[in-house]
Amino acid sequence: MSPVPMLRRGAELARLLDDVAAVDWRNPLWWALVGGAAALGTSAAVDGPEAYLASDAEPAADTFIGWPSAPPVDAADAIARAIAHAHAAASAIRALDGELPGQPLCRRVERTIEQGRAPGLAWAAPVAADRIAFVIGARAYLATLDPRGAAAELELARALAEVARSAHATGDAPVPAPLEAITGDATAAAAIACVVGEVGIDEARHSHRRAWSTRGGPWLGVASTAELTCASTCHMIVDGFGHAWLTRRIAAGAAVDVAPLRAIAARVLERRPPPALPSLPAAQPLAIAWRTVAPLPRLPVLGHALGRVLWADAARPRAVRSPTFQVPVAPGHVDDPLRLRRRVVPALLSVRFAAGAPESIADFGQRARASIARECAGTGLMAQLMAAARAAPGSLTWKRRAVAGSARPGLFAPAARVLGGRACLSLLRTGPDVDGAPPLVAVSSPAVPATAADPHGSCVLTVIDGPRGSTITLSGLGATGTPRGADELLDRWLAAIAAAT
Repeated sequence: MSPVPMLRRGAELARLLDDVAAVDWRNPLWWALVGGAAALGTSAAVDGPEAYLASDAEPAADTFIGWPSAPPVDAADAIARAIAHAHAAASAIRALDGELPGQPLCRRVERTIEQGRAPGLAWAAPVAADRIAFVIGARAYLATLDPRGAAAELELARALAEVARSAHATGDAPVPAPLEAITGDATAAAAIACVVGEVGIDEARHSHRRAWSTRGGPWLGVASTAELTCASTCHMIVDGFGHAWLTRRIAAGAAVDVAPLRAIAARVLERRPPPALPSLPAAQPLAIAWRTVAPLPRLPVLGHALGRVLWADAARPRAVRSPTFQVPVAPGHVDDPLRLRRRVVPALLSVRFAAGAPESIADFGQRARASIARECAGTGLMAQLMAAARAAPGSLTWKRRAVAGSARPGLFAPAARVLGGRACLSLLRTGPDVDGAPPLVAVSSPAVPATAADPHGSCVLTVIDGPRGSTITLSGLGATGTPRGADELLDRWLAAIAAAT
């Protein structure tokens, strides 16, 4: 095969990199990255064109979207809420299953165990939506929901209350029907885990893992924090717009009268608190800040303001580009009715500077629109690199971990910082209106973790529009990995937006 097409692809990839970052081409890593991607661009995808590489069901890829709520007042209240959440989540999964290309929802996460009991390849296995894992203290129990709805779950409320009472006592007690205990390495045969009690907000994105064994478990968890009720997800199953649509349906569906369920549970538990939940050995905790503001302007203004803030934070006054940041976009043509239902793909952007002054918003917007259009069409920088990763030889597990960051050696750090970006600016549309849906708070893990060699880390800014304005959430590591750091960056970004409008 003629090397000319490969050379053209390599030159195009180099041009696209230079468009967003001041790449040090003296580092052979960049030539290896461009050359390898150009060569693999002609190969058939080893794992198939739809192979998802951004997560292997590891904790670092967990996310949550939540809505404001008060925490449960006691164990009976927590049980009643968990049952309402279970019915709302199952209804939402059934409504959206099959509506999100490449993201079937009536699934549970299964994974192999490698030598030494390390987790191996993860995949999605079919499961019924009405099978729920209820988490009480350190244990989880399976139940099948009553098709008549939450109001008919009096027997389930009583059984969960008996289990909660036993958790407060010493020793084991028989598991009452209709519950089934999840024991040992058995995978919970459920898509949904509902947590009885209150979790810390820094662990909320891992709530579904409370029903996991070493071999996997549910991909969706619903749990209460001090300020929010959170729908956590395993990114491998659903992400982006699908997660927002799902959460909005759960929030609206959970707003039902649970007084009868609470009364049944209270007869068993009286006014006891929920059993304590153990801490989870999961990913690095994130700092989280959020607020609701008046509707924000469009992407060019938001991205331009973010680039200016990142440039100032980098403290390199001669830099001709801001640090890069990702913008997740919906792939496909603008007229494609399935576009917003697909998994998002990242576009990589930056703001240009000359003598310390940023380019105009109009110039940045023109370049941003061109970059986003290429990614939507599958011809952009990130789309080509991902296609090359799929076509590369090697196990799907290894490639997922390399792309997601958990297995990257330090040699790849310069590329990871550029391609992962110092920030991710996510603008989520919540899909068709759902009556009674509250404003949503969205939390995701940043692409670039903070390390001893690179303590700055990165952050994710998520904007979700609602009836009362835009809800903005910042989740961060490193410089934004404390409440103060997260609040300060959010304040500076909003000030930069205000200065431009």
